[in-house]
Amino acid sequence: MSPVFVALTPILWGTTYLITGKYLPEWPALWLSVIRAIPPGLLLLAIRPGLPTWRQVPYLLLISFLYIGAFFPLLFLSALLLPGSVAGTLAATLPLMLLGLQWFFLKRVPSVKAICCACIGLGGVMLLLGAASGFTLLGVSAALFSVLLIGICSMLLQQFPWEGDLINFTGWQLLLGGLMILPLAFWLEGSMPVPATGNEWFGLAWLSLLNSALAYVLWIWGMTHLTLNRIGLISLLNPLTAVLAGSVLMHEALSHWQWLGVMAVFASLLLELLFRAKRSSTAVSQ
Repeated sequence: MSPVFVALTPILWGTTYLITGKYLPEWPALWLSVIRAIPPGLLLLAIRPGLPTWRQVPYLLLISFLYIGAFFPLLFLSALLLPGSVAGTLAATLPLMLLGLQWFFLKRVPSVKAICCACIGLGGVMLLLGAASGFTLLGVSAALFSVLLIGICSMLLQQFPWEGDLINFTGWQLLLGGLMILPLAFWLEGSMPVPATGNEWFGLAWLSLLNSALAYVLWIWGMTHLTLNRIGLISLLNPLTAVLAGSVLMHEALSHWQWLGVMAVFASLLLELLFRAKRSSTAVSQ
């Protein structure tokens, strides 16, 4: 498979905020999470059936909770409460959070250059979420916690790679994660809404078939076949898509200071990728 197809994943994920805000603004976050998880999970398991071993079940449940069961509700909550360009920029802090997680859990002390990049990114986030922005604390917290969960899950998958078929693994993740959300959706949001318009059917199909079934398979393949530098560079397409879609298609107005914050976050990520590439080339030459 070409890395070009892997690049479709962050592009598709970057449209989540646009699709949710434009076509599904009245849908509750938990039911959106269920529909994005269970149907594509069943589809992938029908394509590649199989049961995990009992030894793999605890790890599968943990990954399903982090990647789907907890992440999806937080993602949709931020998409419903924040402009897509803002939520996308907050999602761009993933590499910076990974830096902190590796420092805290794996005792990998970052370089001075990496810390400087992190400070630039943090400053950009502070500009974006300035006092005049009026963003809800709940939406911002949901966006940042969703990024934190992805960082923890990514670190676990790198430290303990899955042994088995990736399509089957992805299907079980989606199905189990969706089943974790299902009782909470009934309890807090009542019965599942029924799509009433063509726009709602389009939005749900986009989220479940493209953003979950297709995107997760491509991304997991990329994690096992591409270098971390390439994955990091490709992941920038996610917030870039969200920012462009929010500002161009949804006509979301950001102030000059907020656009400066967006550029600062992207500058910090590009600098970190540049420094990382130089460290890798130096290590190879040595």
